[in-house]
Amino acid sequence: MGDLNFVLHDHENFSQHAINSYEANIFLQKLEEANLTDFGCTECPFTWTNRRVGPQLTEQRLDRGLANEEWLDKHPNSTISNLPAIGSNHNPIFLNTNPNWEQGHIPFKFFGPWIDHKDCKDIIDGCWRTNHKGSLVIKIARKLRDIKIKLKKRNKEVYGNIKTNLEESLQHLDWITKNQFTINRGHEIREAKKMVGHWQNVQECFCKTKSRDQLIKLGDKNTSFLLMSLQKKKDTKEMKLSQSKR
Repeated sequence: MGDLNFVLHDHENFSQHAINSYEANIFLQKLEEANLTDFGCTECPFTWTNRRVGPQLTEQRLDRGLANEEWLDKHPNSTISNLPAIGSNHNPIFLNTNPNWEQGHIPFKFFGPWIDHKDCKDIIDGCWRTNHKGSLVIKIARKLRDIKIKLKKRNKEVYGNIKTNLEESLQHLDWITKNQFTINRGHEIREAKKMVGHWQNVQECFCKTKSRDQLIKLGDKNTSFLLMSLQKKKDTKEMKLSQSKR
């Protein structure tokens, strides 16, 4: 991470003069050969200025952060922010390896009901068709990162607070049952029950995804499987206890 003195893309250059495409392509090729990924940046888009005014002003992104696959695996949520320059012609760049430290790191898990939503396959297909520069491993990593970000965003928009949605649907069913006595009562109760069932299924899938108990994969609906799994777990525990006493 630091001042590399290379402008790689047109959007990293604010000047009357175009970037040196030949030089940029050589550097991009070297990054690909070394399996290095550019973090990108947030806040200010440039990291250097010639401090001139008017048409003579030039601003460029010369400072950047690069990392290999191993480092990205250890710090997958890292971000780089370009901070405002005050006493220097270079902007300080800030590397944050854990931007969610205040809330604690929440590992990404694929949420079952996502696959049933009409937009899920379109999101995955769109991200997978996006072209990225770098080695094959880097390209796949970037596509998976894009899918994760978009699915998490879509989850907030579509499902929101699951517990609140379930409570509201139960309250709606209760209100219809007690107050709605029109010709459409049967249809409205059926629709309200369907909505309650939907949010109950979403909540159950969420709990299964969140749970680390691999024995209860099929839930309480499959009682025979549940009892058989618990009995097997109990027998295994008794066998280990018996062997330890010997």
